[in-house]
Amino acid sequence: MDKKQADELIAEMRSIKKLLILQLLRNEVSQKQIASMLDISEATMSRMMPRAAGKTKKIPDVVS
Repeated sequence: MDKKQADELIAEMRSIKKLLILQLLRNEVSQKQIASMLDISEATMSRMMPRAAGKTKKIPDVVS
């Protein structure tokens, strides 16, 4: 695997992680719980969360 393929794979994995986070938030899982599940800090979790998701009660269904 060359560097370009590795970079593309990493970018795709980050996108998948963000979709997972959105789905968990939609299912009313707390940021603290999500951070624990993903083995990341709460600060990292907050940075990964889309800003709009924190400002609204309704999070769109991104994963079916």
